[in-house]
Order: sequence, then C-alpha cells, then structure tokens
Amino acid sequence: MNIITKLNELITKNFNKFIKNYFNNMNYIDKQGTFSNYYNFINDLDSFNDSFIKDVIKSYFEYIDECFFNSSYRRIYCKSNGFYERKNFVTLFGEITFKRRYYYDTNTNEYFFFTDLFLGLPKRKHFDPFVCAEICDQATTESYSKTGKIIANKIGKRTTNNINLNRATIRNIVISFNPEHNEVNELKRVEKLFVMLDEKFIGSQFNDGKDFMTKASVIFEDYEKEYSYKKKDNSKKRYKLVNPHSCASIDDTLLEDTINYIYNNYDVNFIKEINFMGDCAKWIKEFPKSNWFKFTSNTKVQFAMDNFHFKQALMNLTTKKNEDVYEALLEYVNSNNKKDFNLLVEQFKDLYPDRTEVIENKQNYILNNWNERQTYLNNKYIKCSMESHISHILADLFTARPKAYSENGLRKLLQLRLLKINGINIKELYLNNLINPLKINNEINNLKINANKILFPTDTKTNKYFNNFYNLKHLIIYKKKKLVLFN
Repeated sequence: MNIITKLNELITKNFNKFIKNYFNNMNYIDKQGTFSNYYNFINDLDSFNDSFIKDVIKSYFEYIDECFFNSSYRRIYCKSNGFYERKNFVTLFGEITFKRRYYYDTNTNEYFFFTDLFLGLPKRKHFDPFVCAEICDQATTESYSKTGKIIANKIGKRTTNNINLNRATIRNIVISFNPEHNEVNELKRVEKLFVMLDEKFIGSQFNDGKDFMTKASVIFEDYEKEYSYKKKDNSKKRYKLVNPHSCASIDDTLLEDTINYIYNNYDVNFIKEINFMGDCAKWIKEFPKSNWFKFTSNTKVQFAMDNFHFKQALMNLTTKKNEDVYEALLEYVNSNNKKDFNLLVEQFKDLYPDRTEVIENKQNYILNNWNERQTYLNNKYIKCSMESHISHILADLFTARPKAYSENGLRKLLQLRLLKINGINIKELYLNNLINPLKINNEINNLKINANKILFPTDTKTNKYFNNFYNLKHLIIYKKKKLVLFN
C-alpha cells in the first residue's frame, strides 16, 4: 500500500464517521434545538481534525522508514533489529506515538533510527523542535509556569486540551537551547552615540543568599519625537530612541559586550562624541573611562547624571512637605550655584535635626556628582530614560514577581531575553540553529568520501520518493551519523 492510498483510507475512515453522524443521522425536521447541538458539532469537528492530522504525521514518519527499509543500501549494509515505538512525542498538533526500525550499519558499525536521522529529530526528547521554539520564545516575556499554560493551549485540540507543561519542563527546554546568532551588519556612520547604564539585582538560588547584580547598557544613536499632542493636561512630548540596542550581564562582561557591539556596528572613526548617562554609581562613573571609547584623539567622551536619580535624591532630601525648599535647591543646581545650595541645605538641616543623616547623605550625593549634573543640564540633546528601560528589559520578567534563579538558568534566560528585546525572532533562531545549512555544507566539504563507492537506492519506489523530496537535485544517504548531500 503506497502513502497516497493510506492517506485516502484515513480521510475516508475519519470523515465518513463524522459525516454520517451530523449529515445522515440527525433530525433537522422538528423545530427544536439547544446550544448543545452546536457545542457537540464543534467538539466533534475538533476531534476529527485532531485525529486526522496526527494520523497524517504518523503515516509520514512510518513511510520514511519503509522507504529506507526497501532501499538497496539498507539491504546490503544494514540489518533491521525490529520496531521500536517513540511514545507520546509532542508536536504542535498533539501527542503522537509512531513505530520505526532500529538499524545496524555493518559498513560503519553503528546503530541508528533512520526516521529520526532523516527528520533531524533530537534524541531522547519528548517535544518536537517547533514546540520547543514556541516555548523559548514565550519564556522571554512570561514566567515559566505561565509559558507552560500558554503553549499547552496551542497544542492539539482547540476546544479541549489535556496537555500539561510544568515549569520544570519549560526551564529544561530553555536551558538546553544554545542560540547562535552572529549577524553581520554594514558599519553605520554617526557623529554622536549615547549609552545609558544601570543595574538590577535579581533573586538567586544556591548563591549564599546573594542576589545577582545584573549590569545593563542601552546604546542608541539619537532621539526622535513619537508624538507631540497631550494625552493629559500635564503630559509632555514623548520621544523614542533611534536604533536602540540592549546589553546586560551577570558576569561583569558588560564593558566588553558594549564595546563589541559599537565596534561591530559603527564606523568608530566617524564618531565625534559619545555620551554616557546613569545614576553615578561607582562602576557607572568608571565605565566611560575605558580607553576603548577613545576611538580617535578627537573623540569627546562625557558622562552625565540622569534626571530621575538627581530629582529622587533632591526629593528624599527635602520630602514632599517642603516643596518651596525643593524648588529653591533645584534652581541653585540648575544655575550652577553650589555656594547657595550648600547654605540652604545647612539651614534646612537645622530645622530637622532628626533627619540629619539622610539630608547629609543626599547632599553629598548631589555635591559629589555636581559636575556630571551640569553636563546633563548644559547639553540639551542629552536625555536619559534608563530607569524605564531597566524596568522593561529586566524587571518586567525577572523581578516583577517574587522568584529566584540559579546562575546557569539566569544566564541562559537573560541571553534569550536580550535577543528578544533587540528584535531577534526567537522561534526562527531556534529552528535555524537546527537547520544550520552553513554548518552542514562545511561538514560535507570536510568529509572525504568516494562517491563512486556509494550505492544509491535502485528500486523504483524508493527512488521516486527521494527524487520527489529533493526535486531531482539531491539524494540522501546515511554515512557516519551525518546526512550527506550529493549533487
């Protein structure tokens, strides 16, 4: 029985059963009915669709094995050790169980399942690559448990679904993904470049109770107005970053990552000015001092204290009860009047002796970063929105809800999150990493195999299958655990 005949039988068997029930056996004459009629119809249609598609997949898998079993190469070199079932293999269309033969190649002294080899199915994996790709993509925006629920609802039936994907399963799939993404871009030419810096502490497991300090940077070229109309009476014009790129690391490699991105994407000899912004933490102020950012002898490198942390410190110093003092101190800073700023703070400190320590801490914070604040004020094109970006990049996934990560788990999930944030399609990346045609071609070129000694299938049935699949251009044979293509 060929594959066309088998599929026709599947269609006839499944569809006839469905047709008879709803088109031959139903009473459509009486003027009576309930919603249960529609409910039963949709559920049975869903069951028919689910069953038929899974039968097609199963038939295709088993037909591949049958073709190889009947080939001349198998007859001469390979022994069949009987059938083995691959049970409960989860595809996007539901769970399937299929049979395939286990072969021993006397030419290479190796055992293999040809169906698994031909399709590139991962060994001892319960989920097919399309399901894993969906999981890795969803895990970059949702928790593991929620990811499991979302993906489970995509698998198999649409009306009823009994698939269960727990958080441990999701985590294991994410951890096992090793994304390889080496995008080569033409170097861009810009005169100004901006880098925002901040850190986020993420809960840890197995780390002596210490949270992971995750340092992050956002590199961008400019700002552009997103809209100018006012949503509220007190709303301001909204701007967005031009070509932003995010980097983050728990391994203290942020400097290296940031430098690599700039050198691989920009003509550094054309950059005249690079502006760094942040909250003036020690590591942030040291960051721009790296010689790598001095692209040429004329490159201007400067650091500015961002608006958010400055005003937060000033508000903590004065509190909301003293708005007049807040406005006066703000004016002194904006006019670069350090003398009157200190004088007013000292007078304010006398009014609240119980807050002396807090006032002095915030005063010192502002004074120690006075020049950096003036840099921000004197360059109107500098605007820092790192606090919202750190929330979007890290807090939204890692700290919005109480949870903790192992070091390995956090490193892998952070890697995927950054790829997602930077516009990479995770599902395509997962599948392309498996296809990886460049790697396959390199391996083929490195293999020294005498094609004249290879015996291709000679029987008409098998040759027809292989030729149709590769459009008369290629044949596939098994050799040294690799699929080798020959023109």
